[in-house]
Amino acid sequence: MTLFFALSSLAQAGDFVDTWVTTSLEDTNVRAGPEAYSPAANFVQRGNSTFFENYETRFTDDISQTHLVLYKKDDGFIKGITTEAAFVIRMQPYLDVASSKPGVNVADDGSYVRIIKHFDDAKNLSFTGYAVDANRFRLGYSYDITWGGRDIYAFDPYAAPGLRAQFQSGPHYVFAGVKTAVGDYTDADGNKNNEAYWGFLAGGGLEVGKHLRIEGGFGDFQQGQLTNVGDVESPLYNAPITALGGSAQVSVRTNPALDYISSSELKLYRNAPEFMRDSYISHRRLDGFGLLVQSEINVITHDLIDPEAPETTTVETAIAGDVQALAVMGTTEINVDFVYKDLPYIVFNIPGITSGYALDPDLNATPQLYVRGKIGHWFEQAHLTPSLGVGWELPATYTTGDSSFVQYDERNKAHVPDGQEPTAILSAVAGLQWDVSPSTVLVGEVLYTVDNNLSDFQTNDDGTNAFVPEAEAVRNALGFNLMMRARF
Repeated sequence: MTLFFALSSLAQAGDFVDTWVTTSLEDTNVRAGPEAYSPAANFVQRGNSTFFENYETRFTDDISQTHLVLYKKDDGFIKGITTEAAFVIRMQPYLDVASSKPGVNVADDGSYVRIIKHFDDAKNLSFTGYAVDANRFRLGYSYDITWGGRDIYAFDPYAAPGLRAQFQSGPHYVFAGVKTAVGDYTDADGNKNNEAYWGFLAGGGLEVGKHLRIEGGFGDFQQGQLTNVGDVESPLYNAPITALGGSAQVSVRTNPALDYISSSELKLYRNAPEFMRDSYISHRRLDGFGLLVQSEINVITHDLIDPEAPETTTVETAIAGDVQALAVMGTTEINVDFVYKDLPYIVFNIPGITSGYALDPDLNATPQLYVRGKIGHWFEQAHLTPSLGVGWELPATYTTGDSSFVQYDERNKAHVPDGQEPTAILSAVAGLQWDVSPSTVLVGEVLYTVDNNLSDFQTNDDGTNAFVPEAEAVRNALGFNLMMRARF
């Protein structure tokens, strides 16, 4: 809290940008109770959403947070040189669910210094140094399947700064950069010391006319060490983990007035009049019709312990991709997305289902595959936007012995009920947004999810243990969000 008040005393109100303040009454499942970790409607717990929402962001729409952005832009002493610098701090107030004590999380969110050499109005060469955290400097394009951020390291780095060089010529660009993190290094004698781990990123993009964009990138990271080895005398003990991979995206649009989809999580923060908007309440409007299709693929590898020959390593390949389609006509928009992630990709940052081990072929793993569609229409005069979204997912799965598991993401999984095969997940969300002012909206949402993979652990009368299907009210979750949300 001391840091928060010190920063507040030095900064002007206008230095806090992209501020979200949300009061939200939520219930994740009105049909369940506290025995199913559903504590009834409340203002404390946040993050109630379906699996297919928030694809391009780290956060749900019911957050409260702000960014302190102290920004400076100057002309250089040498002709054609411009400099930028921004001190970017993200602040998130929270309520501790157990004690309801308020607090504030404070973290760097991409502070940088940037030097640009302008050759003409369209061409420039820039160098961007990320002072503390280069997490916004990643590979891939749709944020949910991007890679190469601070989470790629097998340890939790306190800081992961970096440097990016980019040449821009109109809409065409090439870039190359590096980032580093410092983590534990265990030597042959078992002693732990600090060691620098490096990452290299490069790529580029070009546009053909105003309707086609092609982009690609490559990365090479020192991900960590293999420490999950039973015998410290093994030649694999402390062996390095090297991650390599590439990304590519092709975007096609019928109408150049329809902007390409780009995640704000990959952009620099600027606090300057030419970058600030009068209103954060925005809706797409297009004269006539426009269709945008973007397709991306990411292929990454790392060398992990071979589960079939634990004295050796094997190169494990992980793949993710998507196809996003956006159709806009007037103030009506329709989104359809197809997303694919195989199991090695989902757990790539761990790394592996079992840390340090490649996926065992005997686990009979299946990939995650889902499709979602959403339609919304903005009634401009009434300031109302109703919307409806539906998603269907075949989750990533694997089996061990007689047990099957669903892997939702890198940290969360569910044991499928005994004797049951994994099943598809269905989710839907119906919402209505009322724009009260240029900065404030009222939002109501009803969410429904069917997930028959959920199970409950129980001990039978004969003393044996079993995973049985969760209660019907838990497997068929009906929730809601009522939000007053401001963004300014």
